[in-house]
Amino acid sequence: MNTRKKVTSENLFNLLSDGLDEGLNHAKGKLTLKSETLELPPEPPTFSKTKIKKIREQILKVSQPVFASIVGCTPSSIKSWERGENHPNGPAKRLLQLIEKDPAYFLEVISAKKVG
Repeated sequence: MNTRKKVTSENLFNLLSDGLDEGLNHAKGKLTLKSETLELPPEPPTFSKTKIKKIREQILKVSQPVFASIVGCTPSSIKSWERGENHPNGPAKRLLQLIEKDPAYFLEVISAKKVG
């Protein structure tokens, strides 16, 4: 069983050497290495200015500055999204998707308070 070892200046060479040996043995068919397959999610949806405003006003019931703090951007970004002048980027779209799907859970996860 392969366990994680702390890397130090004293054991770095041995760990690298062991890793290279494992890679060579795998390439020769002498060793099967653990691998996992991850199914990637589809791209997050695009959010219209109307939908962004609905998430903020009707779902979260917060002001633009509070919403900006929740999403991790500036209030001017929120204003720009809601005017349709700019659009959320990939990470912001993913956050909006999560907020829309389960706002209570999202707020619990990002809350500074520990629940339970």
